[in-house]
Amino acid sequence: MGTSGKTAAFVLSGLILIALAAGGYWLLQETKPQMCPICQRSIHAESRAVVVFDGWRTPVCCIRCGLTHSHQIGKHGQLVEVTEFHSLRPMKPESAFYVEGSRISKCDPHDSALVDQTKRPYQRVFDRCEPSTYAFARREDAEAFQRENGGVVLSWAQLQKEVEKKP
Repeated sequence: MGTSGKTAAFVLSGLILIALAAGGYWLLQETKPQMCPICQRSIHAESRAVVVFDGWRTPVCCIRCGLTHSHQIGKHGQLVEVTEFHSLRPMKPESAFYVEGSRISKCDPHDSALVDQTKRPYQRVFDRCEPSTYAFARREDAEAFQRENGGVVLSWAQLQKEVEKKP
C-alpha cells in the first residue's frame, strides 16, 4: 500500500470515528428524558404541552405548569399545544376537554419529604403542576377518565378561569 493509500485509509478511519461519535451523541440525546425548563421535572408523553414565551416554542411537562408559570411571572405565555392523554397526539388547547385534579399525577414532586435550611420537614403549600390536568379530544373520554380516576371535567374557557383564580 502506497503513501496515498495509507493517507486515504487514515482519513476514512477518522471519518468513521467522527460518524460513530456523532451517532452516539445523537442517541444519547434522544434517549435521555426531556426536562421541563420551568420545574425541571421529566416531560411525559401523556401530559406534554407547548407554550410560547417571547416567540419561543417551549415543551413543558404539563398543561398546568405552562399556564401557572405564565400567571406567576406576569408575562403572558400562550399555550399553543396540548397532548391528548390516550392517543398522545398534539392538539389545539381550545378543542380539548380537560380533567383537572384526578388521582393520576405524572408530575410527582422531586422529593417526597421537603426540608428547610435547618433540615426540618415542611408541608408543600404550592406546586405549579398541581392539580394535575390532562387533555382529551372527546368529552366522553374525559368523563370516562374522570369516573375511573376522579377530578372535574372542564372546557378550555373553564380551565383558564380556574387557573386565573389560583396564586
